[in-house]
Amino acid sequence: MCSATDDDAFDPNPQGLLFSMFGAYLRPRTASMWSGGLVALLEHFDIANATARMTLNRMVHRGLAEPHRSGRAVHYTLTARSLHLLEDGDNRLSTLDAADIAPKTWTLVWHNLPDSRKAERSNFVKQLRFHGFGQMQDATWIAPKDYVEQVSAHAKLLGISEEVAVFRARMDRDVMPAAMLGRLWQLDELADRYQRFTRRYRQLAEGAPELTEEESFVACTEMLHTFRSFANLDPELPRLWTPHADARDEALSTYRGALDALRPRASAHFLSVTAAGSASA
Repeated sequence: MCSATDDDAFDPNPQGLLFSMFGAYLRPRTASMWSGGLVALLEHFDIANATARMTLNRMVHRGLAEPHRSGRAVHYTLTARSLHLLEDGDNRLSTLDAADIAPKTWTLVWHNLPDSRKAERSNFVKQLRFHGFGQMQDATWIAPKDYVEQVSAHAKLLGISEEVAVFRARMDRDVMPAAMLGRLWQLDELADRYQRFTRRYRQLAEGAPELTEEESFVACTEMLHTFRSFANLDPELPRLWTPHADARDEALSTYRGALDALRPRASAHFLSVTAAGSASA
């Protein structure tokens, strides 16, 4: 069995891994998936059977998946909330690049979510980070793009619209204070992370020896899941303010090349495993 690597940039969080798989391989995204197959796929990344099944149960509890039983077999389909998150993720990763000019519109978000609503707050903040928002102070976040519609839609999906305020904002000058950039984002570390990603996956993008479907699935999933983490770290600032722009360009080229090379066989493995049914599921 193929297993995950020891790359310290790869975070084998089971729910996150599943969403990386869904985003890359599930077609159509409304298709049902055999529970036993999902558990087997997570085993490739050294996630225990019990942990995998607990993750699936939690996704149901969180309104991310719906179970369907046929005899002893259980299949899952994604909910409207999950489909929204996947589409949002597609859009974010497709635009992860450096802007050519200073942003004209910023998005400022404030929320009033106390500890009694910790689950909603955690989910909301997770999406803010995924869109490159930096935390100005407690409950106040900012991003250098117009994300008003996306933030408002996610707040509505979580049922917290009345506790969230979203503003379009403008800087009073074109030069961003360096101190503010350093306070909001760890930009100096990004260049190193992008360079490590490129070194690790360049061979796959340049045409490594052909892998089996299972090997392609493991390599592709690890690669795209690792790249997905950059969405939480990179606010897409203009190149003038971005010390890691060239490193990101190389990582983007590597990511796209490796994805093109690996995804067909990786998708075939995902679909064959999750489509299988078993009375012992």
